[in-house]
Amino acid sequence: MLLLATSSLTFDGFDNNNFEHLFAEAPKAGYQRVEFNCWYPESLVPSRIREMKRRCEATGLSPIALHVSAFGGATSEQLALNTAHKLRAIEAAVELGCRRVVASGTESSGTLDEIVRELENLAPAAKEADVLLCLENHCNNVLSGTSDYEYIMKRIFSEHVGICIDGGHLEAAGENIPAFIEKFSGRISHIHLKENKIFGQKTFCRFGNGGTNNEELIERLLAKGYSGYMSVELSPEVGEWGDFVPFTMEDRKKPIDMFAKYERV
Repeated sequence: MLLLATSSLTFDGFDNNNFEHLFAEAPKAGYQRVEFNCWYPESLVPSRIREMKRRCEATGLSPIALHVSAFGGATSEQLALNTAHKLRAIEAAVELGCRRVVASGTESSGTLDEIVRELENLAPAAKEADVLLCLENHCNNVLSGTSDYEYIMKRIFSEHVGICIDGGHLEAAGENIPAFIEKFSGRISHIHLKENKIFGQKTFCRFGNGGTNNEELIERLLAKGYSGYMSVELSPEVGEWGDFVPFTMEDRKKPIDMFAKYERV
């Protein structure tokens, strides 16, 4: 199975607006599945999850993942709070009807050992709930490239802990996508589709305007037996490099034209 989804980021950016544009526009664009970006205090409260489920049913969108804030923490207190947060994210995923919780590492504090400690506590709960914890690579992050994932994966052996590969972020971090796939294909459990312009520099852009070969990424993973979802991330971070033109419906539809051909039921 390989199915295309959109992230709520593609329609709502980083706005905390209760997914207003996602539910209004994603079905019109042609998307049938959604990964919810849940980065705010109210994102995972039970009443909000129930509301999201009702709105999915009303609009015909199927939830496929919850993308929450980062793994790890620089202090014992932060790590305890973060572990509790991820336990709630696992519960919320079950309530919503999806099987993936996605998160990156921290940007400015913490270590890989703290993420390992958190995952050691989370993995049994993820197994019990049959939810996949997907660790996303981000440039300028504790979890950014090959050596970071080697460290984690040598210490965490759970089938319910895997990797969310983001090709745009990998190239921004100066990482080779084919080599990363060759090394970790058996642990990759989720795909984020993003495009980056300049190798080794974070320069996210609209689909079709950069150098990230997402088609090759998908083809290589299919050849390795990948089964799961590929989630479109059209990021407002394009504005960091001078692209201030608002995204259009055509910008949001373009990934469907580019990637829907790879879907497998």
